[in-house]
Amino acid sequence: MQAWAAGSNFYHIVIDRFATHRHHFRFRGGPHYELDLKHWVGGTIKGITRSLDYLHDLGIGALLLSPFFHGQKYHGYWISHPYRVEPHLGSKRDLKELIRLAHRADMGVMMDLPITHCHKSFYPAAVAMRARNSRFRDWFYSDREGALQGFFDDPRLPELNLDYPALRQAVKRLIDYWLALGFDGIRFDHAKRPSPAFWKELSASMRRDHPHVFLLGENWRESGDVGHLYEFLHGELNFPVSAALRAALADPGRRSAEKIIEVLRAQRPLRRSGYVLPTFLDSHDVERASWLTGGDEALLALAYLVQTTLPYPPIIYYGSERGQGQSNNLPATRYERDRYFREPMEWNKGGAMAEWVKRLLKLRNKYIRLFSSEPINAGVTHDGVLSYSYAGGGEAIVVLANFAGTRKQVRLPVGRVECLTDNNEMPGAIDVRRNWCHLNAYSGAIIRLKDRYISSWIRHENGIPGVGVASGERMSDNVQ
Repeated sequence: MQAWAAGSNFYHIVIDRFATHRHHFRFRGGPHYELDLKHWVGGTIKGITRSLDYLHDLGIGALLLSPFFHGQKYHGYWISHPYRVEPHLGSKRDLKELIRLAHRADMGVMMDLPITHCHKSFYPAAVAMRARNSRFRDWFYSDREGALQGFFDDPRLPELNLDYPALRQAVKRLIDYWLALGFDGIRFDHAKRPSPAFWKELSASMRRDHPHVFLLGENWRESGDVGHLYEFLHGELNFPVSAALRAALADPGRRSAEKIIEVLRAQRPLRRSGYVLPTFLDSHDVERASWLTGGDEALLALAYLVQTTLPYPPIIYYGSERGQGQSNNLPATRYERDRYFREPMEWNKGGAMAEWVKRLLKLRNKYIRLFSSEPINAGVTHDGVLSYSYAGGGEAIVVLANFAGTRKQVRLPVGRVECLTDNNEMPGAIDVRRNWCHLNAYSGAIIRLKDRYISSWIRHENGIPGVGVASGERMSDNVQ
């Protein structure tokens, strides 16, 4: 396990959409906005560098950059020249300076590497398309007619045959080239596509030559499970937990809270093995979290409270910490509907939400030893209040999240308590009085147990004595 990654708060940046070299965007709206979003809009690597103070103050410990390679699209996944930086985004020198200054601010930097496909303008692809006897032909899969097979059947994106030895060596050389700049980790796009044989060989090479580099897979599966690359990588994006959190945003209630507990229970063996499973509320591939809530700030704030207190590193998608939404949404069948998931950063909006997320991330940093441990006493009341706890080393924390649409009262363990979140920070009032927590609809609290009562708390790891709703009901569905 890479300890730095397991204990970090990540920030996911689509470089072209985050910040210009002058820091703030002026690009938004206009008669051709829908078409403009399909192209570069002015974000740069220097824009990120000039925003490092903002990110550090937010509590971020690692940057996850979108692909920066020279290519045909602003998002970076249609690569033409893998050894060059896209000129719209900056230069290799800009990238090196960003990494240097991020490290000075105690932030790691990860690159996003698409290795399953390229754009047809990539030289080996262009040659292979012209001549079937080309030495590059075996770098690609072919369809029944002998044409290069397209990634998801897109003829512009030839699919790479990563089982071909010469291509495997080319991938290793490419990785060596970019890691020489000082990157701390790699996100492998569409990591379920390559074969286990490919991952076995690349993993052995990486662990030998770059043992400090964190290897993260984007490994979405229809089955909804995770851990298929455990043998080869240090972690995977946590699609099951993220899906449960997003479902709670779209349809809050008891069932959505129970689903979070269900996934927590299922992933316990992986957590104990040290496999790193970062979570997200939104990303460049799915609707903004704020869009799912219909603009309900209280519900979004509650989701961030849960995400940042689960035993997984959180990934914050650029702008969403400010409650950024999207100006439109298109049917799932519409091509490039994801342009609205990647609109330019709205720097001048959402200051209150940003302060709330900053508070949560700094609490996570402060109590990272607890938040990286196993949750205990996790469950949901019949009314939709999610609760889980952490204890150890003379400290204990209770997390409460009211996914019900009405005000709830939750009884806390007997003893002195301190609420680490308060009314002034989170939309939806909370009130802690004499071991009772009063939660408005879609509000939550992080509570620390104090002094001599901690030791009695730790002795009850299989259930919290005296925790429940106003009637005195115990929390159910403990994680075993």
